[in-house]
Amino acid sequence: MKKILFSKKFFAAVIVIFFASSALLIGDENGRTGRTLKTSTSGCSCHGSINTGVTVTITGPDTVNTGQTQQYTLTVTNTGKVGMGLDIATRLGTLGVVGNTTHLSNGELTHNANIPMTNGTASVNFNYTAPGTGGTDTLWAAGLAGNGQNNSGGDAWNHAVSKRIIVRSTVGIEPTISPADYKISNAYPNPFNPSTNFAISLVKETNVSIIIYDIKGSEIYRLFNNKLSSGSHTFTWSGLTNSGNTAKSGIYFIKFNTGGIITTQKVILVK
Repeated sequence: MKKILFSKKFFAAVIVIFFASSALLIGDENGRTGRTLKTSTSGCSCHGSINTGVTVTITGPDTVNTGQTQQYTLTVTNTGKVGMGLDIATRLGTLGVVGNTTHLSNGELTHNANIPMTNGTASVNFNYTAPGTGGTDTLWAAGLAGNGQNNSGGDAWNHAVSKRIIVRSTVGIEPTISPADYKISNAYPNPFNPSTNFAISLVKETNVSIIIYDIKGSEIYRLFNNKLSSGSHTFTWSGLTNSGNTAKSGIYFIKFNTGGIITTQKVILVK
């Protein structure tokens, strides 16, 4: 009987050691934070030493107004690798999830699971909201290129070149357009299903952003953010979110920033 009990305990101990070792080899599939140059130079050290053959880049606007939200992209490239991992951090601003491949942890953005790479490359979009005061801010990132073999031996990682962002205070900045220089039609149909349309008419070329928010004030869909030439332009919101899913039934707000003049329309999506 003692031999049988000993064998069971020994077998259980072996299983525990096996799974613990596997966790160390595979790494945390739900992502880890504290891996960027914001807090440490060790990076993804559990996957070996830094590898300059891995290209990690952050792309997006260099200048953002105080309180403004802009979308950025992190890209990881390493020939022959099949899976991407990441950690993104900011000094002063706030990060936001776009899509369903990442989540926030300790104020940083990391992967939910292994993100598939195509031809050794994968990209993830994310939102950055600038702080309420002007100055400069920084984005940091560490990117992992995995071998997909459930071990860290063939993985590779690197730090991105930090992204410097100029945060421009909007206090005292005059609009670049007057109310007489533009017209926005009412969204139609409203209520709508599956899409609603509206038009913007401009006397001169103007910077325009059109963003859809839900009733809680969370960004749902970034429809347009660029210069718009003079003339009439028609836009359609098809009830989609930034992740490509269909928005739920409810009340939404279309926020227009036309040359610094902000207006809002309420629309209702019904199903």
